Amino acid sequence: MPSPEPAGAPLTWAATCGGCGLVCDDIEVVVGERGGLEHLIRTCPLGDAWFAERVAPGPPLARVDGREAELDGALDQAAAILSQARAPLVYGLGQTTCDAQRAAVALAEAIGAVIDPAGTVLDGASGLAYQTLGASTATLGDIRDRAEVVVVWRADPVATHPRLFERLGLPDPDRELVVIDERRTATAAQADAFLELPADRDVEALWTLRALVRDTPIADEAAVERPLRDLAARLTACRNGAILHRVRGHVEVLALHALVRDLCRVTHIVALMLRREGNAAGAEDVLAWQTGYPAAVSFARGHPRASPGELDAAAVLERGEADAALVVGSDPLEQLPPAAAERLRAIPVVSVDPRDTATAAAARIAFTTAAPGVHRAGVVHRLDGVPIPLRSPLASSRPSDDEVLAAIAERLARPREALA
Repeated sequence: MPSPEPAGAPLTWAATCGGCGLVCDDIEVVVGERGGLEHLIRTCPLGDAWFAERVAPGPPLARVDGREAELDGALDQAAAILSQARAPLVYGLGQTTCDAQRAAVALAEAIGAVIDPAGTVLDGASGLAYQTLGASTATLGDIRDRAEVVVVWRADPVATHPRLFERLGLPDPDRELVVIDERRTATAAQADAFLELPADRDVEALWTLRALVRDTPIADEAAVERPLRDLAARLTACRNGAILHRVRGHVEVLALHALVRDLCRVTHIVALMLRREGNAAGAEDVLAWQTGYPAAVSFARGHPRASPGELDAAAVLERGEADAALVVGSDPLEQLPPAAAERLRAIPVVSVDPRDTATAAAARIAFTTAAPGVHRAGVVHRLDGVPIPLRSPLASSRPSDDEVLAAIAERLARPREALA
């Protein structure tokens, strides 16, 4: 609710920021007399940019081939593109609400599409590793209150998640912060210990740590570096610890979760991926509870089938299989490898996004929607999986992402000849 203010004065509304996976819910938005955003309280630079991008005047509600179009006509054409595609792709989902993600999964099933969240491209394959090895995880509050040792592996949260250490109460003289990266970063400058490790040595280092934790003989004991021995000792000696990471490769993530599993035999260690997008965790969670799989899911056979590597969005595009795409809350032309992005430019794309992205500008059909967390309420999942409500401090007459997706789905249910 707005704070009490004199009549005619600006109002202060509680808000939630989706600038990164932390989804800070203690933000205040000061709204002027004319209903516009005047300034923000407690946001970081990422949060300032996130709100600014969504309150800036956007392009028309609906565009067809770059030109303004009537909403109903654009919806009809979007439904026709998706219904006529032989192998459609649904991609993105990390910057929209869980309601819109559910609607996107239902659409993917209706048209027999491959659906893949952008998180596997932006963050890595941690969600897939969960299904292989299980997960030991915790909320940010648990880590703040219990973790005696916090390891930051291959991440720089001072830059990518600026309020993380504030949320975790770090640095703290009574707790240890260890950073592992290929070079000194702003995060490493605050650490109690820094281990310089080239990116291509992650698997080697993680397997060595596993051997040290399990007290397994190592062929060349003299080659094991002292910092790795010290880290293994720190982790096994603490009662509670956490590994915060942005390890990307599938084999590397499997190695990290295998290490956590080994550590949990002697102490309590959790692992948490520092996700980049505000609802990247929700995208994988929603897909998993709807299909049983967190990413790279195909409905082409009439039932969900997952095959990471084969059905990743980038792989499907690079092989030239996708012949149409629905992109929701994402900008794949700025994210995908060049060959995949080039293929995406060559096929008809339907974009649903509150922002004017490179993908929206190049799309056959583009819908510029009301922004979740600014103009529309909803729910997202923080990077630790905790559901966080979004509020709507500003007003907009545009439909939300899930309303546009529902309108497309309604048209898909019509007889095929009605869409031609």
